[in-house]
Amino acid sequence: MGKLERYGDRGGFPDPFAYPLAQIHSEINRAFERFFENPAWTHPMAMMPAINMKDDGNQYQIEAEMPGIEEKDVEIEVHGRQLTIKGERTQEERKQGERMYISERRYGSFHRTVTLPEDANLDHITADYENGVLLITVPKVPGKEPRKIRINRNRRS
Repeated sequence: MGKLERYGDRGGFPDPFAYPLAQIHSEINRAFERFFENPAWTHPMAMMPAINMKDDGNQYQIEAEMPGIEEKDVEIEVHGRQLTIKGERTQEERKQGERMYISERRYGSFHRTVTLPEDANLDHITADYENGVLLITVPKVPGKEPRKIRINRNRRS
């Protein structure tokens, strides 16, 4: 029978690479354990609509995905340059005797705030809602271009 060797032993001399590799392996295992112990995996996250904001030259467009939310449950407010989308998705009432096997949909209230650029015309914002997508159009103030600052050459006497 052959001699049993301890992990990392080579003829009485420790393998110089065994300990660092074992330590890295242990750290990776601990990182995965901490990752999956995170409360975000065990508690549902708050509902947050995904948004896109784009500049088409004359206006800004903000699209917010809100499937399953009725138009009457959505509110848009502007305070200063902060545009806030608020809403609520209510849970359907269960019928007598009905049992839920899987429940992954998020319910409850939400809000999402976007800071509008300096050239946004806050007095003429419009909003449309179709097929679970909210489209907010924010026109630009004409002629309000960013001011360019000239850099002076550093002069030493």
